[in-house]
Amino acid sequence: MNRQLNINTGLTYGLLIGMVYCILLYIRWDNASNLIMYGLLAMLNYMIVLGILFFEAYQRRKASGGFIDLKNLFQTLFVTVLIFEFIFALYNFIHLKYIDPNVIDRMKAGILQVLDQAGANVTEQQREDSLKGVKEMEKALELGQNVKSYFISIAISGFFAFLVALIMRKKNPNEGMPQTM
Repeated sequence: MNRQLNINTGLTYGLLIGMVYCILLYIRWDNASNLIMYGLLAMLNYMIVLGILFFEAYQRRKASGGFIDLKNLFQTLFVTVLIFEFIFALYNFIHLKYIDPNVIDRMKAGILQVLDQAGANVTEQQREDSLKGVKEMEKALELGQNVKSYFISIAISGFFAFLVALIMRKKNPNEGMPQTM
């Protein structure tokens, strides 16, 4: 029963977070040329995802009578992570390849604009280093890189899911106590 509830809850919230993440990613990619806004949106997006994970943990604990152990809570949250990170990777690929293939060029133009405004304070090496990140993003359209990024994202989000589970778990004080008649 617990295992099925863990999976069902994880699937539900994974799909929910995945859909919310798609909307947030669309807004973030739309602001790719403004690097400060892009960075702020990236942080805000992940904070929203973490907020929903906390809400899910609270709801899952509530569904278990107010008490849940670390194992069950983490299982639920990890299923969620697997689903929403898959949706994130898939949407990211589709967006960069088909919806707005010029995003990376706009981001590169934004970086160059910031570097040009900095003028003589920026060396050629700093300029090249700044553009390396954009070149790495171009690899996001390769299948192998997408799979690698997916597993890295699972590891990072899985770690945060574990922290959420650690914080939100609540042990039943009556568990393990002898029953009296």
